[in-house]
Amino acid sequence: MDGLVTESINLLTFLELGKVPDYEQLKPEDMARLFPEQWLTLTYDWKGLYCHAQQTVEGWYDHLLLARVLQNEASQAPNCDILAIKQLIVSRNTYEPYQDYPALSQVLDTFYRNEDGFKRIFSAVADVNRFLIEEAESLLQSLLVTFSVQQQNIESLDWVNHQQVAETIKNNGELFFSSYFNHLILAAELLIQLKPNSAVLKQVALCWPPYVLSSSTGELFLIRKLLALCYKNEGVEFLLAHVEHIMPEHLLFLLAQSSASDCIIMKKAFTDTFAAQGYYPGANCSLQVYDDFFTLIINRKSKRLINDHL
Repeated sequence: MDGLVTESINLLTFLELGKVPDYEQLKPEDMARLFPEQWLTLTYDWKGLYCHAQQTVEGWYDHLLLARVLQNEASQAPNCDILAIKQLIVSRNTYEPYQDYPALSQVLDTFYRNEDGFKRIFSAVADVNRFLIEEAESLLQSLLVTFSVQQQNIESLDWVNHQQVAETIKNNGELFFSSYFNHLILAAELLIQLKPNSAVLKQVALCWPPYVLSSSTGELFLIRKLLALCYKNEGVEFLLAHVEHIMPEHLLFLLAQSSASDCIIMKKAFTDTFAAQGYYPGANCSLQVYDDFFTLIINRKSKRLINDHL
């Protein structure tokens, strides 16, 4: 299924529920069980994630789970469930270093082999941060180049050639992203901690792959992560400046974690930006659906404020 569709359905479902459900709360027919990328990258039910990893023996989502472990270990000591996930995934996969990114590959190799947690080692990389920052920014710049492929004159092609060119762009983009996925996640995490004002982080957050996304490769996971960073660093001004470039579901999910005042500001900005044309280009839902979710989030936050004062 189209990755944008599953991203939309799952994020809006979580927003409607008011939480990301635990593994035991998911039903077999739920979209989050059938296409679990969003659940895997948002839940903090680590025991449930381990159960999912055990039951998904083909390892379709191992890269996403390992990315979650890396992000967690970079900031805190892992618990037993997180270490169990890591040990399981590393044991059933082979990870090859990339000679064009030796510093990143070395850190990843340490992460794969270390069973006591990664925080101490991750913190120590500040001693060689110049090389890591250079490689991290270089890799993310390469991702931007891949994502910014211009489909020049593609619309003027006949249907057969149009499909062939579009398929080539998709294959090249997915190949780059999937091949370097672990390196990309590490690069982003390193820059978040060592150089959080790096321009490339915002550029990746606001870029968009020039191909139809699958439901499991992880591009939207990376974009979602970096959007949250930009919002944390710059506040609502970031959202106001880039509302046209942020997927509505991503915008709503960010606002669900923020203040009621930011939600009210962004509801008006979103409506003012898209009301005239009547839709958000490429969106999975109508403007009315998004308006209803803005209202839902604002009402929830207002009720919490009232309850806090009682």
